[in-house]
Formats: sequence, structure tokens, C-alpha cells
Amino acid sequence: IPGEGPGWQAVMTALHGDVDTALAFVDTWDAPGDPYAASVWVYYTTMIASMAGDAALARRAGERWVSAGLARLRSQIDHYIRQSWCWARALTGDDPAGAAAEAEELLAANLLDPPKWGIAYHYGLIAEMWLAAGMPDQAGAALDRADQAIWDYGQRYAEGLLLLLKARLLQPRGEPLAAVRAAAELAHLRSAACEAD
Repeated sequence: IPGEGPGWQAVMTALHGDVDTALAFVDTWDAPGDPYAASVWVYYTTMIASMAGDAALARRAGERWVSAGLARLRSQIDHYIRQSWCWARALTGDDPAGAAAEAEELLAANLLDPPKWGIAYHYGLIAEMWLAAGMPDQAGAALDRADQAIWDYGQRYAEGLLLLLKARLLQPRGEPLAAVRAAAELAHLRSAACEAD
């Protein structure tokens, strides 16, 4: 099983828009009968799927993690897998509000003290879950916490996603379509400038 370097290479490949190549790369690590390999596969597959907005793929990977009982490994990546599992469930219509609340609890318990990778990004996923639940105020609060995480920890790779979610948040708040489009275009420009597709 590769270390973090090859895994992050796959993630960066996905961020640069080549999701299929990233997933194919991750698939080469999947060793049948090896629970650690399966857990690493789920970790990177769900992360890449969430970055690509593919909730169905993230859900299939998460279901594998659950059905194989991989939580028993108690690995340091479990909380990230659980975060992605919540996102996948919420975006495929499985109790979005419950999944968002669970994800917020997981983030507070596992990512904040000490600060770890992905705080801003995972608050963005939580905001998307609240939007899926039809709860824009909670989504707005999650995006505010994501902004604070960017300020506090410099996790700027999530900025384009957060701007896009802010654009989506304008719709349920009754903002004019032109304002929504302008905000979405800003998100696109920021992502393009950072080569985060």
C-alpha cells in the first residue's frame, strides 16, 4: 500500500480535473482480502468522489467500508471516511439533516484540537449536506466556520468549493438569479486561478 505521497498525487490529479485517472490510480492499491488496503482505498475513493461531487460513488465506497467492518481497524483515517460517508448519505437522500449533524459532531471531535487537514473543506461538505436538507441557515453557519478555518489555518484549496456553495446558498435566500450567477462565476474564476477544477 502506498504512503501519503502517492495518495495525495491521486487527490491532486482529481483536483486538476482528471478524476478518472485519479480513481484508476487508487484502484491499483485495492488488494482483496487485505482490510488495511480496503480502508485506504475507501479513504481516497471517498475523498476524490466528494471533490468531484459524485455522491453515488462515495456512497458505494462507504458501504464497502461499513459492510466489511473496517471501522474495527480504528485507523487514523476513520474520521475522514465517516465524514465522506455522511456527505454521501446526505446527498443521496438518506436523512440529510441527520447526516449533517453527525458530520458536525465528527468534525468537532476529530479535526479541531489539534487542527488537522481538511477543516475548511469538510465544513463545506457539511454546508452542502444542510442545503440538501433544505436548511440554509445551518448551511450558512457551516460556511462561516469554513471561512474562519481558511483564515486560521490557510486551507485555501477549498476556496472555490466554498464560493460555489455560497452561490448556491443565495437561491434559497431569495436572491436574484443574476446575483447567483455572478457568485457562481466568481467561484469558477477562483478555482481556475488555483487550477482546482
